[in-house]
Amino acid sequence: MIDEHMKLDALPGGDQSVLDALPEPLRECLSRAARVVLIANNPAITVADFQALNIGANDVVVSFNTCIKAPLLNSRCVNVFVHGFNAPDAYFFGLPYGPCVQQLFEQAGDRCFSMLVGCAAPMCPLPRVSMYWDRIPLAPLWNYPVDRPGGKRYVGPSTGFNTLVLFDWLRGHAGYTYQLMTLGFSNEAGKLWGGHAWDYERGWLQNSDVIVVPLQPRRWWQKLFREK
Repeated sequence: MIDEHMKLDALPGGDQSVLDALPEPLRECLSRAARVVLIANNPAITVADFQALNIGANDVVVSFNTCIKAPLLNSRCVNVFVHGFNAPDAYFFGLPYGPCVQQLFEQAGDRCFSMLVGCAAPMCPLPRVSMYWDRIPLAPLWNYPVDRPGGKRYVGPSTGFNTLVLFDWLRGHAGYTYQLMTLGFSNEAGKLWGGHAWDYERGWLQNSDVIVVPLQPRRWWQKLFREK
């Protein structure tokens, strides 16, 4: 059970507007969107998995950080690229963009957006870029677990979970009617980094009404090779 109460003065970011951080062109795209589909950086996602989604022009596809599945994306839909902040080394994961993402911006720049999550210092506003301070004031993120087994602390929500909770909140508070879906938010990739509370994040997803698209079963010999 997630505590819905938030002490907004306990962490930086409590006074930011979740909706106003979105550029107007992205809000317009979301108002027309049939689906918002979050694509995990899961190496187990195949071409067949992505093609089965049958992504259309009114869909919004969201990718994260290094966007390892960028070769599967196309310029017909709206693409949102979300980047988490690495505070110790002061950079955003996945920036600058690789060739596949750069090509999408060149082909359809009016349908591509960036989102920076975890900003820790003032930044100049940029066109078509959303910027969120760490922490986004939504209860599942604000009340994220702190202590992990062994006495260490979690660094905070994963980039994917930040984004998932954000787009879920927007459906209920901004009048958007899109279906929210995930692909690859599962454990086929093997061991996950211990800095995030994965059980907490997976539990929230299971208890939500987000549509979790399972990966297609692979034959035994396909499992011997990682398809990128």
